[in-house]
Amino acid sequence: MVPKTSPAPRLDVPTGLDDFLNESTVRQQVIGSWGFNANANFSKMTSEETNVWFFEQVFNFLRSFFGLVVPDNLEITTYNAKRRIPRNNLNAMTFLDELMLILKGLNEPIWVLRLNLSIVGFLRTDFNPDEPVRIHIQEPASFVVWGGPDETGFQTFSIGYRLFSVQALRGEHALLWSMNQPLLQKALQKWEHQSRKRIEVVKSNSEDLPLYRHGFSKPAPATPRPKAAPQEPPKEDFIPGLDDLNF
Repeated sequence: MVPKTSPAPRLDVPTGLDDFLNESTVRQQVIGSWGFNANANFSKMTSEETNVWFFEQVFNFLRSFFGLVVPDNLEITTYNAKRRIPRNNLNAMTFLDELMLILKGLNEPIWVLRLNLSIVGFLRTDFNPDEPVRIHIQEPASFVVWGGPDETGFQTFSIGYRLFSVQALRGEHALLWSMNQPLLQKALQKWEHQSRKRIEVVKSNSEDLPLYRHGFSKPAPATPRPKAAPQEPPKEDFIPGLDDLNF
């Protein structure tokens, strides 16, 4: 189940998980996604209460994935795409304070909150294999939350497959999957515990990714095949009415 679709905006805002996966396909990114429904009744919430709910979801996520991801950039879209608020070059130490200030300045409810992330990995190098090195890795990774009027609330975490593939580091026998999957599994389990929700939607834009509720069940292939990008529906032929004809 994915969030209900509100009236289509003119901006390119993903209105649900399928939209987000299609967007990744267009960008030639292969990702896996894990998410769950909130089953919240936003019709009984004020705009302020709705936006506080969004803040709580971000807080729960970052607390669960602490040490594994770092906020990179943020985009907030208010209901029906009336406003779009981007923030770039986020500081992990002050991000939650900045988010709270943004929410205090909003009079309308949030519809979509998208937080793009950089991944923090611990990798071993050839010159010092006994001492793991902590580095930031620029792989596709996002946390997206939908909510507000006409929604019941849905959130998903998405990440690229490369760190969970059959590839091995040079000078290492361990696959990247065997090094990174335990970290992802632990974070997803913490996310369930912190949110008091069970991950119920596991999807990808490729049939080749071996996903399960807490990550990649086995190494992903080195070059997974993305699903075909959705085709635009054919335009209807114009049929003139009487008012369009000149006699």
